Amino acid sequence: MMILKKYVLFMFIRVYLLTVSGLIGIYLIIDFFERVDEFIAKNAPLIDYVSYYIYKIPFIAGYMAPQSVLLATVITLASLARQNELTAMKACGISITGITFPIIGASVVISVLVLASSEYVAPITNQKMNYIFLNKIRNNKSYGKIPKNDLWLKAKDHSIWNIGSFDPEKSALLGVIILTPDNDFGIKQRIDALSAVWSVDKWYFIDGYVRQFNREGLVSTEYFESRSFPTSESPKDFARVRKRPEEMSLREMYSTIQVHTQEGKDTTQKWVDLHRNLSYPFISIVLALLAIPLSLRSSRHGGLLFCIGVNLAMGFLFSFLYALSISLGRGGIFDPILAAWGPNLLFTTLGFYLLLTMDSEKAFPI
Repeated sequence: MMILKKYVLFMFIRVYLLTVSGLIGIYLIIDFFERVDEFIAKNAPLIDYVSYYIYKIPFIAGYMAPQSVLLATVITLASLARQNELTAMKACGISITGITFPIIGASVVISVLVLASSEYVAPITNQKMNYIFLNKIRNNKSYGKIPKNDLWLKAKDHSIWNIGSFDPEKSALLGVIILTPDNDFGIKQRIDALSAVWSVDKWYFIDGYVRQFNREGLVSTEYFESRSFPTSESPKDFARVRKRPEEMSLREMYSTIQVHTQEGKDTTQKWVDLHRNLSYPFISIVLALLAIPLSLRSSRHGGLLFCIGVNLAMGFLFSFLYALSISLGRGGIFDPILAAWGPNLLFTTLGFYLLLTMDSEKAFPI
């Protein structure tokens, strides 16, 4: 029995590797013909061509993993059914669950690997890929740079900072304005300074003045040459590089959400993106659960092409509803968790229903 399960597992893995390699190759070829004109126009060296597409492989592999699992499951089970190997296995006393358990287990492992890649590998390779294309090819000089001029920041203590320029190497600010709000009447304090320097664990403001306000208006103005004020911000808060979403790990996305929440910004879309990145790898398990009963049923009513067609139609339906749910989440109609995980839960339930009704002679029992 264990030998037969290993046989199914190795067959699935072999088909999966061939499928994902084929999909990656198709994606790279299409992308090459879309980008090649820009590479040629910039006389990009061959190393940039090669590096760009090598760095793109982890992103494509993660993106294509669910589709590859779906096709690998269909082809594996349809091949076993066509050669009557499924019938022979069941005659040996192995249940459908026992036959397909290796496929589900492999799908779980693939999902975990994709999730780990999206956390530790893809953000790094995506950043290098974007640097080659956006910085070297499209000459976007602001890509990957620390913002240094005309900065606005809502601090953790809810004060509002306006910085004329920031020198990250010297941890120095020029043209500083800090507004401290009061919930009752507006601004209660304003600090203006020609410059500020970070020393040890605090900012020292140089050549400026601080004004206090109440409901009636200006209360006092105090000038200073050098003075320290209690603040919640440090140089690292000004030195955050603006990353593109695909360049951020799950932990970085969560940290960004926490910062934006403290700054009073709307984080709905960022929550949706975070949960989407968390839920997407597990689509592989969902599609495997759907493909197993659909493949076994459709193999009774047609050949391999019919089997693939039925499963691709179900995969397309899932992809449509998943994209629609994410869009509704970004629009604020769905809760971020519902938007990202709802389709997974719905189709997982459908997959289990189809598995439990495997004895039905209908291709899709209702």
